[in-house]
Amino acid sequence: MKKENLYITTTLPYVNAEPHIGHALEFIQADAISRYFRKKLGEENVFLNLGTDEHGQKILDQSKKEGITVQEFVDKYAQRFKDFCELFFVKYDHFYRTSDPKHHEAAKEFWRRCNENGDIYKKKYSGLYCVGCERFLTEKDLVEGKCPDHDKEPEIKEEENYFFKLKEYKEILLKWLEENPEVLKPKRKLDELKTIISETEDISISRLKENLPWGIEVPNDPEQVFYVWFDALTNYVNVLGFGEDEEKLNKWWPGIQLFGPDNLRFQGSIWQGMLASVGLPQSKRLLEHGMVLGPDGRKMSKTLNNVISPFDQEEKFGAEVVRFYLLTGIATFADSAYKEEELTNMYNSRLANNFGNLLNRTIHLANSKEVEINNVEAVEKSFRKEVDRFEKEIRELYDEYELALAGEKIDELADWGNKYITEKEPWEKSKQKEEVEVILNNLSYLLHIVSELYEPIIPVSAVKAKEALDKREKIILFEKIS
Repeated sequence: MKKENLYITTTLPYVNAEPHIGHALEFIQADAISRYFRKKLGEENVFLNLGTDEHGQKILDQSKKEGITVQEFVDKYAQRFKDFCELFFVKYDHFYRTSDPKHHEAAKEFWRRCNENGDIYKKKYSGLYCVGCERFLTEKDLVEGKCPDHDKEPEIKEEENYFFKLKEYKEILLKWLEENPEVLKPKRKLDELKTIISETEDISISRLKENLPWGIEVPNDPEQVFYVWFDALTNYVNVLGFGEDEEKLNKWWPGIQLFGPDNLRFQGSIWQGMLASVGLPQSKRLLEHGMVLGPDGRKMSKTLNNVISPFDQEEKFGAEVVRFYLLTGIATFADSAYKEEELTNMYNSRLANNFGNLLNRTIHLANSKEVEINNVEAVEKSFRKEVDRFEKEIRELYDEYELALAGEKIDELADWGNKYITEKEPWEKSKQKEEVEVILNNLSYLLHIVSELYEPIIPVSAVKAKEALDKREKIILFEKIS
């Protein structure tokens, strides 16, 4: 039987500033998904790609403000994203950088193929351009004459640029969605994506080099550079060998793409049109995670002073605590407010009081009563049946990328174990040794399953929990936080 391969990719965040909590959510979600499937399919059958988008006007402007070269600027901030990954146990197979010369060549090859297919043309264009969004806006996109995301009036730009015939692929993409409605999560966004595709127009995919010297030169036209989105989107297949290693590309593509709610148009419409143009299959799944909001429930912005730094949170609570909250306390496919009080309460109740407490009680009682544990063969059938039912449900949630719901169900399983130990009272002196051994051996089975299922979420602590159980060593894994 042919082994299934799974390719997972995030969007590439701009390196015009430090990683924020939204980047943290996306990278950590991708890591948790890949960790789960590595265990299920085998390490060599999962490929996780993430990285940084390093071209565009914002990056050029910001490097000038800092008084350093653009390359120095992108190197500095790309490293911050790598630092973040190391700090939060994000284990990737490739860290993609769009300033890499290899990316330039692959992106140019993508352009050539679109052009050979007759999908690129040149025309003069005048429109409202938002530097923050790195794209042209229409009047209906504006709120009181300003870009709603950046609260700034767009600039009027007139240029002769290259355009991509996205409109040509409208019917193909609508048919694709009609035949594959499960491709997009959450399902409630499907109509929105259909509307985006229905209303789509051809898109500008280049800029004059004299206005934007930091970018990839258009093949056979050195006066133009790639529009930042057209350049960056190609990374999803370039990393898999597009244009040079068809065997590798066919092995991994199509893949699963994670992105935020402000990215649906690019991932679900523009990129899908680009794929169709070069003759590649549409994406396997599109996973739109929610937005992390400020504690007050409003969108984070420097103006409102409600921006949360993942580095500050790590310093305050520790990396795994932040991972745990982002994956289980923040809804996977809906907007959620990030609240430190909620983080503290969830960590204390689910990990310290529930899982950690049960782990310690089981190990302590097994040692003090001198009974055998960790014997899978000796687990009671009825007990095992109930634990296995939980495990099946949790794995089904992971299979559908429902990370927060999976975390909730793991907590339910640990809680069921705590209720069981309270009911059976293995510490009672009147209990026979054989009876105590059955109870604690049952619980060691449950705890192994809980640890295994928590591994994508808290990879370090979950492994330590399994080791403590196997060695029968008491361990305080989850110190309460206040």
